[in-house]
Amino acid sequence: MMLSAFAFVFRRSFLYLTCAVVIVLLSSCHTHRIATGSATVTGDSTRSFTLAEDSMLRLADANRIAYKYFATRVRVSYSDGKTELDFTAVIRMKRDSVIWLSLQGPFGIEGARVFISRDTVRIVNHLSNEYTCQPLSSLARLLPVQASVPELQDFLLGYYMHLSGLDPQYLGMEDSLHIIRAESAQLLYGAFLYPQNYTMAKSLLTDKMVGQHMSITFGGYATEAGHPFSEDRTIALKQGDQAYTLHLSYSKVRIDEPLDFPFEVSPGMKRSDRIRFE
Repeated sequence: MMLSAFAFVFRRSFLYLTCAVVIVLLSSCHTHRIATGSATVTGDSTRSFTLAEDSMLRLADANRIAYKYFATRVRVSYSDGKTELDFTAVIRMKRDSVIWLSLQGPFGIEGARVFISRDTVRIVNHLSNEYTCQPLSSLARLLPVQASVPELQDFLLGYYMHLSGLDPQYLGMEDSLHIIRAESAQLLYGAFLYPQNYTMAKSLLTDKMVGQHMSITFGGYATEAGHPFSEDRTIALKQGDQAYTLHLSYSKVRIDEPLDFPFEVSPGMKRSDRIRFE
């Protein structure tokens, strides 16, 4: 069951990879109420937002931690209205090149291990005694975008997502939050930023092709390596009549400490030709 819950996170969208993956802000601001209605654009509505968009994204990106290695533990609570599960994802990363996850149930028992490199996804499923090795491009069958390691890492770290093929537009402020919207024929992405330090307050993602809606709220901001880092996040997904919720609590953050990324396939494991957890 633990792995089935993570499977949902892994399958639906790369924006769930952390768990499938957390607010005392640096400026000591308080949590604001976040609305999701139509934005009210401030100022002259006829002007170009090119300069505003560039400035807003640069301010948001200034919150990124300059790391080579990053490690954390994420406590995940999952609910779909019928089932409630808790498990832990141990995450290790090398910037722009490696994501390593150990998915653990009670007493730290590992259910699966995942190794993602720039061109490969490898998974060992201890519960089914299977392993798989697939090109990173195979995730295109599971994800609404062509994910890359940097994009997946940005999600795990809680940063603004620079999604390929989506052009951002700054819409001004609503309920004291800056709003950036980016859209393609398939996806709609919205980011809500706190004005005090341009950290993420909320993000919204809609896969228009399948009618799937996802929101992430960010809280519990702490300081890591001089930058704000969200340690408490809630993911809500709705697809049709089914709704899912994941609460992620990040802890034990380590930056630029030596890391290894062990990945072994035990003798007797059966190779699978597809990524699965059932």
